[in-house]
Amino acid sequence: MAKYDEKMRIPDLPFDVHRELIDELSRDLGWIVLARYIADEYDIFSLSWMNDFEREQNPLDSRRQIQKLFDELDKRLCNVGNLCILLENCELLNALSVLCYPEPLTIVKQPKSELGKDNAMIAPHKGITLSCKATSLPPPQYLWYHNNVELENETNGDLNIVVTSTTQEGEYKCQVMQRDRDGYLMRQLFSDTFYLKIKPLPVVIIEQPREYIEVKEGGTLILTCKAIGHPEPRYQWFRDNILLNGQDSIELRINDFSVQDEDVYRCYIVNEISSLYSNSTTVKMEQTRCKAVAKVALLIANSDYTNFDPVKKAKNDAALIARLLEDIGFNVICLSNLTVNQMRNAINIFCKLLSEGVYGLFYFAGHGFNMQDNYMLAVDSPKKYLRTDAICDSQLLAMAHLETDPTLLVVILDMCLIVPSRDDNPEIHKEIPIIYEYKSKKNRRNLIRAYSTSRHCPSYERKANDFGLYVTHLSKYIKSTVPVTKMFKQVQISLEKTLKGRERDQIPQLTSIVVKPYRLTDMINEAIKSLSTLITFPTRTILQTFTRLGVECKITVGSFELPYLNIVRIAVAHVNNYEVSFRNRFPTDPNNLYSFPGKNECILYNPQTSKGRVIISICRNGNELETIEFNMNDYIPCLLHELEQACGV
Repeated sequence: MAKYDEKMRIPDLPFDVHRELIDELSRDLGWIVLARYIADEYDIFSLSWMNDFEREQNPLDSRRQIQKLFDELDKRLCNVGNLCILLENCELLNALSVLCYPEPLTIVKQPKSELGKDNAMIAPHKGITLSCKATSLPPPQYLWYHNNVELENETNGDLNIVVTSTTQEGEYKCQVMQRDRDGYLMRQLFSDTFYLKIKPLPVVIIEQPREYIEVKEGGTLILTCKAIGHPEPRYQWFRDNILLNGQDSIELRINDFSVQDEDVYRCYIVNEISSLYSNSTTVKMEQTRCKAVAKVALLIANSDYTNFDPVKKAKNDAALIARLLEDIGFNVICLSNLTVNQMRNAINIFCKLLSEGVYGLFYFAGHGFNMQDNYMLAVDSPKKYLRTDAICDSQLLAMAHLETDPTLLVVILDMCLIVPSRDDNPEIHKEIPIIYEYKSKKNRRNLIRAYSTSRHCPSYERKANDFGLYVTHLSKYIKSTVPVTKMFKQVQISLEKTLKGRERDQIPQLTSIVVKPYRLTDMINEAIKSLSTLITFPTRTILQTFTRLGVECKITVGSFELPYLNIVRIAVAHVNNYEVSFRNRFPTDPNNLYSFPGKNECILYNPQTSKGRVIISICRNGNELETIEFNMNDYIPCLLHELEQACGV
């Protein structure tokens, strides 16, 4: 009901009421809403008049426009009663409350589900909208609550709920408030309660306990298992399938750990929908950590074969393992595409470093085969190869222990172990093999051999992956702090879970005679001095003058592709507008020098095979103008020279 005579003209309203009415219509552009409604419903304002209205957005201008609107309405005999009807139709209730007496607060719509119920069960990631509607003058204000806790920023009649957490389950209700024009609370009501229930969810483990852990004597064993589900999961820990009383939380804790606490532990998680067991954890008493005098690794990646298909991932695999080994303190010799003589010499160099107290690791990626023993093929192996054209792991072991006796020797062969076809290569089946005797002076428990596959089985790569299957999983665990044998078993389990189709013919194999808990991450007491001399390969820059042309240039020699020592880059700079060409002083078969036109640089594979002599020419338009003979022997690693020595093993 209006406070004033409904037939009263708008200009006759009291001054303070008139001002308050203008203030309310200025808020949130209410005056534009009113003007548009009048224009649409009664067609009494011209388009140009409305356009002028639309342009006036400044608060000061809006007050003039509202007064202009009131003047237009007064001209058309619009009185206070008519204005009240217009404001109500536009739902401009705050402005309407200036002209009318308060009306009582009443809830006219309670929050219900689509089925009209006061409860609902919602699946995760689904939603529901709860609505509460009230009438009053001044207009009602809304505030939603969940389990009697105010929901921030939920201040309108509709509450949209999307289930993202089980904590959203519970009671929802809406508080409806009526305040006077000065902001004082006049009355408040609460809606009926709506109960939201979330559909049950099965148990899902989101954090597994570690597979292996060592605890110091007297220390505290802590294992953690976390799961989600609805209703909330419950936990129970077991030791060797025997329930542990009082261990019924996310965390298992055993204080004052002793050898009697060593065992296998796991957690049982359950709710009303499902149950799961966690992975098992093997718990051991922490032993005194072993220490190495030094840690040395030789990695050979044979990818580009003269007579066989390339092994495309071999170089990536060896490079990745090299970087990981360097991270845990290994001195790494990483070489690619070696001939059989170079392989023997590289192994000889490696074996000389394996003195007592040293951890040695040998890794080979390339082609291989099995005939009573496991053989690694060099890049120059003939099409119809014999065992004498390859190197077997027994030969490697014999060389490693003939003069030295390392504390730990790990051999990793990442290659196929299929027997050569009798039809394709009959001679190898007639060959009498050389027997290599594995001898150890005193340490007979120091050898671990890991194979990417088993005898008579293939080893696979996936085209879409950057690395071979075995190294993909080996790289996950090689830096772990568990004993080496445990680490390789983790690799086997991890690989087995991912093999598909014919890949399941690849069956990783592990043999070990190691007793002590050696780890690849064990600390080093001191380094091998001779190794750094062998593998040092800093980038060097040499000043060179082409005297006849008067050109002073810089020649830079360094590694082209780390971590490989036998791939060398030579670059020539500051040759003015001349071109540079490169060729070997002594031709090699196959060619090992590749230049890049326009870049003034070349790449040399196994530079020691060309005796370190490279002819560098200054050219113009393809014509040589002056040449020099550049000797790289002083700039490449010493180890490369030893690769070319005659080998009697």
